[in-house]
Amino acid sequence: MAVWTKADDAAKPVVVSPTPPAGGGALQRWWTVFLLALVSMLAGIDRQSFAVLLVPIQKDLHVSDTAMGVLTGTAFAVVYSIVALPIARLADRTNRRNLLAIAIAIWSLSTGALGFVGTYLGLMLVRTLVAGAESAQLPTTLSLVSDTFPAEKRGMPISCVTVGTALGYSLGAFLGGFLSDRFGWHVALMAVGFPGLLLALLVFLTVAEPARGGHDDAKDAAAAGSFWTALKQAAGIRPLWFVAPGTVVLYAAFSGWLVWVPPFLMRVHHISATKMGAIFGLVLVGAMIANPISGFLSDRLARRGPRWRLYLCAGLMAAAVPWLVASSLVPSLEAAFVMLLIYNLVSGGITSASQAAYVAVAPAHLRAVVVAVLNSAATLLGSLCGPLLFGIVNDALKPTYGDQSLRYTLLLVPALLTITALLHFLGGLSVGDEGRRPSPALVR
Repeated sequence: MAVWTKADDAAKPVVVSPTPPAGGGALQRWWTVFLLALVSMLAGIDRQSFAVLLVPIQKDLHVSDTAMGVLTGTAFAVVYSIVALPIARLADRTNRRNLLAIAIAIWSLSTGALGFVGTYLGLMLVRTLVAGAESAQLPTTLSLVSDTFPAEKRGMPISCVTVGTALGYSLGAFLGGFLSDRFGWHVALMAVGFPGLLLALLVFLTVAEPARGGHDDAKDAAAAGSFWTALKQAAGIRPLWFVAPGTVVLYAAFSGWLVWVPPFLMRVHHISATKMGAIFGLVLVGAMIANPISGFLSDRLARRGPRWRLYLCAGLMAAAVPWLVASSLVPSLEAAFVMLLIYNLVSGGITSASQAAYVAVAPAHLRAVVVAVLNSAATLLGSLCGPLLFGIVNDALKPTYGDQSLRYTLLLVPALLTITALLHFLGGLSVGDEGRRPSPALVR
């Protein structure tokens, strides 16, 4: 019988069990992406269905375009921006899955409750509750994805999530118009709101909370300290000095376009809410096609460094400008549809590319805060000023151009996209050699 000694034990190799992936197995990781895409879709349905219902709500309430700009932009944006930062700090320090599930339940219940409201002030008050809850969606989602996938592979899952947003805008446009024409805007809001409660339960029961910073350097995953310390650290990220104002301008362009293109189609081209919803929904399909392509390109370009994600954003923004101009000025509905579809095929990937760029330049312990800072600034200034600015300009042009005024009001969008393209390009130039890069093995 053999006798084992301490020397024998010392000579034995030590076998260390590998640490499980930060985001779980492949099936769990992609299930998480699927559900987060559904959450993004739900948020998109909520926002776009409300924008599509702008015309029937305005008719019932007898208010101006400026007042509707306040309802769809200002009231939502102020609360969204105020709540987003403390919510994001919670996301950086607590269980993100639970936080997201609670937020989904609140905004779904509130959206459904809007269907029972019949006054302008009542709509504004309940809509702000929706805004506060929805402010948790983007920071928690991007933080979860970033801790589920390594840095060089985040572009594709982020693009899948943004496909959900695009699908939500498309479905929101169709459902809003269809349900409004048949049952009225009250029923439409109930129908798009209350089903979200089931998704909140599914997220709570089946999404795994990944290890924070499991795919990052230990120094990047360290705690950031107080909320104000986190903000100071975020302020030290150089590209954000260009990207932050660029994101504000981008949101102003996107929010103004999303809110005022449905009335443009109905007023200028004289179509019903149902036909408008179908056309606008098909237009937004372009973004669903563009996002995964953009995610793939973003991951490929990121092998050369994180600045290339920002260069991609700038290029997509600049390429979208001529199609936007044409979509506003062409005389026929058919030509406008084609121009709008091409615009979405070109610009639809901006969201996934930009979100992948934002998390690429932020360490793990600041991701939710960085996303929330950008999103809050963009929402407070961009989404607040965008629809309101478009409403004010359109009210000023109406006496001269009547319903055709929206043709010229919507030319604000390509002008704003030109500005944000320049700012994102400068943001890419500002990423130094110390910027976050993919692993050396991936750099050819």
